[in-house]
Formats: sequence, C-alpha cells, structure tokens
Amino acid sequence: MAAIAGGSGIRSRAGQIKDRIRHRYTRLAGEESFPTGGARRLLEAGYPAGAVGRLPARLAGRYTGCGYPFPGGDALEALDPALALDLGCGAGIDGYLLVDRLKSDVLVLGLDLTPAMLAGVPHAAAGDMEALPVPDERADLIVANASLNLCVDKPAALAEAFRVLRPGGRLWARDLVSAGALPREVIEDPLSDAASLGGVESEEQLAARLSAAGFEAVAITDHRPFSFVTSVRIEAARPG
Repeated sequence: MAAIAGGSGIRSRAGQIKDRIRHRYTRLAGEESFPTGGARRLLEAGYPAGAVGRLPARLAGRYTGCGYPFPGGDALEALDPALALDLGCGAGIDGYLLVDRLKSDVLVLGLDLTPAMLAGVPHAAAGDMEALPVPDERADLIVANASLNLCVDKPAALAEAFRVLRPGGRLWARDLVSAGALPREVIEDPLSDAASLGGVESEEQLAARLSAAGFEAVAITDHRPFSFVTSVRIEAARPG
C-alpha cells in the first residue's frame, strides 16, 4: 500500500481513507446531522413496517445503512444465535432489531470504526473489520450493513469474518454492488471512499471474494437501486 506524505507525516492511503471515514461519521454523530426522515428511509430501504414501528425515534433517525439485511421466513429463529456480531454497526439499528425479533438470550456485539457512533449501543467496541478483536470460532451470526464497501482491504475483512464464525455460522449482510463503471464525478471525488460509493465492486467480484474467503452457499438477492449503484442482500455460511 503506497504511503503519502502529509502535514502530519507519512500516512498510508488506507490510513487516510479510514481517517476520512471516522471524521465523516464522528461529525454526523456529534452534530446529529443524519439525513432527515429516518423511519421513512428505513421503510423505503425494505425494512418491515412492524420493525420500524418498534424502533425508538432517535435510533431510527440515525439510520446509515443500505437496506434490510435479514432473510425472510423463520431463518433467524431457526438459527437461534447465542452470539451475533454487528460489523460496522453504526447506531446499532440492526442489532436492536435482532434482539427484538428473537426475544432470547442472544448477545449482539456491535463493532464500528468510529467510536462516536457507538453511543447508546448496549454492547459495543471500537474495531476494524479487517482485524476483529474477537477469538476464533465464537460467533453464530455476523450482520453487516453498508460496511464492507467501506473496507479498504475487503479480502482481509472477509477472512476475519470467516475466522470468527463457528462452523455452520452465517453471514447476513446488506451491501452495494456496481453493474459498471461509476460516474466520473464519483471516481474523482476524494471523499467518495468515506461515503460508501468509492469502494463498491461488482456483484461477481463480491461473490468471488466470499468464495475465496471460504464461504459456501453464497446468495446475492433482493436488488434495489441505491444512488448510482445497487443494494443487495448477501447470505453465506461457514461450512459446518
């Protein structure tokens, strides 16, 4: 990874991108300057009306995801996870809904690159998806929403997700894919990497990365328009 000289010394490109991500979300959290209409945006993104109705208004207002990550039917209840990780959890909306839906002793641990986003998340830690502070084979479920696209080293992030899942554990995520080259104004915008669009890859690349990390039963479904790209639901499993 190339290093770039700056006013505060030498900083890698990866480090610069992560600094910009932290700065953006620290500002959003500190100023409460999230886009307006959180409940409306959740519904438009595919969240069930009943789930949105059970969210505290302030929590709904901090929504920064790209869609509903959970599969339909009774897949979640059948999995009945004891430990779930919400990677890039932001304000913790998906973790909140996970606990609400299961109404069991599930522990949801939220991890986010930006500590300021974690205020109000019951069980949370600042952490990088590319180096998770979690022992091997501990999690039954990993949830990630609009966070993989922000990772500079996606193979490392997926390898870490695979490592911390127990055999038979599941990855349920929501993320962004691109069907072609992004518009020039996005590619040339130095802030695009901190706003979800800069790190978007094709659906084929995403599926290949999941398989290369060791996941099986990879399914990418529920395609929804999202800005210049497409939001998709991702399901994958660590072999049992």
